[in-house]
Amino acid sequence: MRFLGTLLLALALAGPARAGSLEALGLRPLIAETARELAIEVRPVARPANALPDGHPALGSGVIAEVWLTEPTERYGHAVLGDGIEAGGLLVRLAGGEERSLSLPEHQVFEDLQPRLADLDGDGNPEILVVRASQSSGAVLTAYGLVDGELQLIAKGPERLTAFRWLNPVGVADFDGDGVLEVAYVETPHIGGVLRILSLDDGALRQEAEAYGFSNHFIGSRALGLSAILDVDADGLPEILLPDTRRQALRVMGFVDGELRERAIYQIDGRIVGDFRLEDLDANGLDGVVVPLDGDRELRLYR
Repeated sequence: MRFLGTLLLALALAGPARAGSLEALGLRPLIAETARELAIEVRPVARPANALPDGHPALGSGVIAEVWLTEPTERYGHAVLGDGIEAGGLLVRLAGGEERSLSLPEHQVFEDLQPRLADLDGDGNPEILVVRASQSSGAVLTAYGLVDGELQLIAKGPERLTAFRWLNPVGVADFDGDGVLEVAYVETPHIGGVLRILSLDDGALRQEAEAYGFSNHFIGSRALGLSAILDVDADGLPEILLPDTRRQALRVMGFVDGELRERAIYQIDGRIVGDFRLEDLDANGLDGVVVPLDGDRELRLYR
């Protein structure tokens, strides 16, 4: 019994494995004043007449050239993105100039500002990822695509939410190196956000892993990009960088052997407030990460 008690005490003191430092992953943090000049690549596009007023297109280089959120509507009334106007439709412009469109039923909207393109099934043609919401089931991640030349719903994620509960995508990557693209998003980022990893499987976006304690958005903000995907330790597997629930710490998460694991955490004096940017900060050929903070500051992570 004495041996057992000693063993239990040792385990209690040890606790769970702790995350390492940013420096151990190869990131050098520096907090500085916000840079006044940003390098932005602009591709000229013709905005559809019925485009979502504050929406942005997804731009492709294959059969799909552009994807727009369209048909502005106030029929949902959540206003989590700063106003009560959401999109009721989707417009795809093909590389040859033709267009395909889709309108949602009256009880649904796209509660999003920008679609995303990713070839989830590996067939060479991208799927369109967009957050859809409804009065009956809140937000759900959906994948649309061209089927026999027509724009259709291909798959959707778990419908576990209720009306006015939202999720914010992080991005798409092969996080675990199995050759299949996974999708990451934060569910309910304003109330105990859950990071979820999903992949396309037999006509559905199915969950592979989850972890708690994240927020990549704050209510009323148009900034949806409070996250980054980057192979920070050059091991061939990309990590996910995103804020904790209070946006006062940066967490670095890896997805290995079917589990999300915290690789590092960095406490911040202040809050994370804006879209992350990947940028070669010291001209060494490696992307670093710029994290906007309050007080007109930014956290720069050099590699």
